[in-house]
Amino acid sequence: MVTGAVTKSLFFFQVRRRTMAAMELIGVIGGMSWESTAEYLRLLNNGARARLGGLHSARLRVATVDFALIERMQADGDWSAAADALVREARSLQAAGAAFVLIATNTMHKVYDEVAEAVTIPVLHLGDVTAKAVTAAKLTRVGLLATKYTMEQSFYRDRLAMHGIQTLTPDDTDRQTVQRIIYDELCVGRVEPSSRDQLLAIARSLVAGGAEGIVLGCTELELSISREHLDVPVFPTTTLHCQAALDRALAPDRISGLPTVSTTS
Repeated sequence: MVTGAVTKSLFFFQVRRRTMAAMELIGVIGGMSWESTAEYLRLLNNGARARLGGLHSARLRVATVDFALIERMQADGDWSAAADALVREARSLQAAGAAFVLIATNTMHKVYDEVAEAVTIPVLHLGDVTAKAVTAAKLTRVGLLATKYTMEQSFYRDRLAMHGIQTLTPDDTDRQTVQRIIYDELCVGRVEPSSRDQLLAIARSLVAGGAEGIVLGCTELELSISREHLDVPVFPTTTLHCQAALDRALAPDRISGLPTVSTTS
């Protein structure tokens, strides 16, 4: 005869086993830069532990690229080669069993369509995730801090516009400042207080120009700026992307139907 204590232990073991099995495998294309990829991994694992408790962590497959090569493609405008590089990684993640993919960088969503079309699993668009948060906050006009590619080209702003969100960007001088801080400092692990002050001044100028909130549209920016630094809503895209990934990987219908075990002795 199984005692109540043993039966309860069996029940919780089954719950834990079913929960781990139910968590989908998240594929991450990272390395752009690895500083922000490390933040992705921290947030995903901390989020899994917060939601599941105990020693739980996220189920991940991570493919990282050499950012020096990608950065050169960006500077040269060779987005086709950049797309090819990310497509290879997305396919490798699908082959490894990933249920869906995150492109762990805002800028490389420039080639989102090419990556999404190359695999049969979903690719979770960072712009859609950000737009959902902005809409939930009942805002329609935001300021965008990001790399010059994300601020100057239309691929990201157009994605937000699909959700009814207008995007304001800094002037040319301020765009160059943000670009320098991202690539010369944050991407190599330098977080300078003076540069944070510059970023905040640029953000406040966007607010003065009509922005109702600020989108941190580069995954490295969260290494320097947080919600507490500004008096308007701040949308940290890395954090939002990770939260959305965990929502998907741990969707309730994947952890429902747990086996029922009697706890009577």
